[in-house]
Amino acid sequence: MTDSPASLSELFRSLGLSLTIRSVDEDDESWACTLTRPDGETYEIDAVSFFDVDPETSEEWAVEPTPSRVMSVLAGGDVASDEDDGGEPVDVTAATEAAVRAFLGDAAYDLLLELDEAETADD
Repeated sequence: MTDSPASLSELFRSLGLSLTIRSVDEDDESWACTLTRPDGETYEIDAVSFFDVDPETSEEWAVEPTPSRVMSVLAGGDVASDEDDGGEPVDVTAATEAAVRAFLGDAAYDLLLELDEAETADD
């Protein structure tokens, strides 16, 4: 019996995912990320930024994506839409959740949420 992944990094590896990152031309602190499953299916994140923060000074600086950071984005559903519907924010959370769930599978998605919540609580 295989042990269940205990971290976002372990989940990433257990799913056989690969991560390709590219800088976003319009923003020096943003990255485009492509997750690829072993069967070739991909999930695209058009632009995302990650920051580390010094707990003593609250100074922050941009950092590159890592598999665990990208997995946390997938869990968070923290997504902004490029669409504009007259000034009102577009709620893309449900659509994003469905797309991530379809990409990872139900069991892996549920584990992703559990692991992300545990890692967030540790911070």
